Amino acid sequence: MANRECSPTPPEGLIIDLVTPLTGAGSLDVAGVDRLAARVLPAADALLAGSPLAGEALDLPLEIRKELFAHLLPLVGGMVPLILGITGQSYEETRNLAVWVLEEARRRRYPGPLFLADLPLWYHSNRGLPLSCQTLMAELPLPLILLNLPRVVRRRGVRFKHLNIRTQVFKKAASLPEVRGLIYQGEMGRFLHYHHAAGARPGFAFYETDEARFLTRPGAWGVVSAGAQLLPGTWQRVARACLHPEDAADDPPRRYELWELSNRLQQVYQLSQGSPVALWKQALSVKGVLSSPAAAPNAPQAAPDAVEKLLELLAGFAE
Repeated sequence: MANRECSPTPPEGLIIDLVTPLTGAGSLDVAGVDRLAARVLPAADALLAGSPLAGEALDLPLEIRKELFAHLLPLVGGMVPLILGITGQSYEETRNLAVWVLEEARRRRYPGPLFLADLPLWYHSNRGLPLSCQTLMAELPLPLILLNLPRVVRRRGVRFKHLNIRTQVFKKAASLPEVRGLIYQGEMGRFLHYHHAAGARPGFAFYETDEARFLTRPGAWGVVSAGAQLLPGTWQRVARACLHPEDAADDPPRRYELWELSNRLQQVYQLSQGSPVALWKQALSVKGVLSSPAAAPNAPQAAPDAVEKLLELLAGFAE
C-alpha cells in the first residue's frame, strides 16, 4: 500500500455506486456481485461499494459489508479505483471497519488505488469533526473521501442534529492532507460554498450525487451514479461528454445524440425517486444480473407500475 505522500489522485468521471446484491434469505449474493462487477467495470472510472446510498450499508449487518469488500478486492484487482464505505453506527465501529479494510487490502496485496468513504455526521456532530477525521486517519495510510448526505442523516432521527457539514467545519476538514474529496448531496448554493472553502486544495475532488443536476451542470470531477448500473455504457458516453464537451464540438449529429441520451437518462433518474434501491434491484434482477431483488429490511418497496415503466424505459436503450 502506498504511503500518504504518494497516495493516488482521486478518480475523475463516472463513479458507479453499487447496490449490495442479496439473496432472498438476506445473505450476500456472491454470484450477483460477480455479474454486477463484470457489467459495470468496463464503463466505470471508479466503483463505490458499501455506501449509505445504493449500497444500503447503514441498514445491513456489518459482516455483509466485509464479505462484499473481501469479494470485490480480487474482482476489481486495481482495474479502476475502488472506494469503500466505512461508516458505522459509531466512531468505534467506523474505525474498526477502516482498520479491517486496510488489513484485508494488505493481506491480499491489493495493487490498485483504494479510498475510504465516510459519512461522519451519521455518528458525530459538527463540533470537533475535523479532529475526529484526523484521529481516524492517523493510523490509516489510505485517502479519505467525505460524504455529505443530508437526506440520509435525516433518517437518524436526532432532533436538532445538523444535516450538513457546516462550511467552516468543512474548510478545516478539507485542509487535512488525508481528506481528498467530497461526495455531495443537497442544494447547489452549499455545494458552491464548499468549493470556495476548499480553494487552497486545487486537487480536492467534488462529486455530485444528483444525476439530473450533473447532466445539466456537470461538476469538475464527476458524478456518483447508481443509475449507471442499469445503463453503464450509455452513462459512460454521456458522462465523458458532459466533462469533455469539446470532444463533440465539431460533430452536430453526435451532440444531438448525446443530448437525447442525456434527456432519457434524466427520465430514468426521475422515475427512480422514492424507492430507488428497490427499483434498481428489481431491474437488475429481471436482467439476470442479480439472483434476487431482495433489499435491506424496511427498505421502501417499489410500486409494480414503477417497475414496469422503468423496464420500458430501459428497453429503449441500446447497451
